[in-house]
Amino acid sequence: MDTRSEECGILVLVHERDEAPDPVIAQAVARLEAGGLKPRGLLQHGVSGCGKACATLYLDDIGMQRQVCIFEDRGPQARGCRLDTAGLTVAAGWLREAVEARPDVLFVNRFGKHEGEGRGLREEIGMAVAAGIPTVIAVNRQYLLQWRAFAGETFATLPLDAGEIADWCHKAVAGVEA
Repeated sequence: MDTRSEECGILVLVHERDEAPDPVIAQAVARLEAGGLKPRGLLQHGVSGCGKACATLYLDDIGMQRQVCIFEDRGPQARGCRLDTAGLTVAAGWLREAVEARPDVLFVNRFGKHEGEGRGLREEIGMAVAAGIPTVIAVNRQYLLQWRAFAGETFATLPLDAGEIADWCHKAVAGVEA
């Protein structure tokens, strides 16, 4: 695995289950926008509810001022996956639109269980990479083997640091433009 190269076009932000990469990713997006780049993609954020079972997750479409809920409200006693596949389908459409718009950098909120099983945002991730768009993806360490099965070993990794992520993006964009 290449841990720093911008040439591969994919940056994976490996995080632990109890880490939330989203605030750091949001900071990196803001830095890119302030630096004149046009990022697009999906940014995840949660809203606490009545404990872990009632938390709600949303995906924001970067640069488009739209949001979709991706968790079903099944009540405080619900167990298991609460992913709302209808919401994820909406988000997948937004991600396809973003790829077609050819942004400077594309952010994908997660490669997780659904993507590891061949569903979720997997097709859109492939579209972005095939289009040569520098792509940043958060991957929980527990799904890293599934990520590698999907993507191989040609990707960069960085810690959850907004400055380093933004720097990688600037260098990746410069590499695409060269």
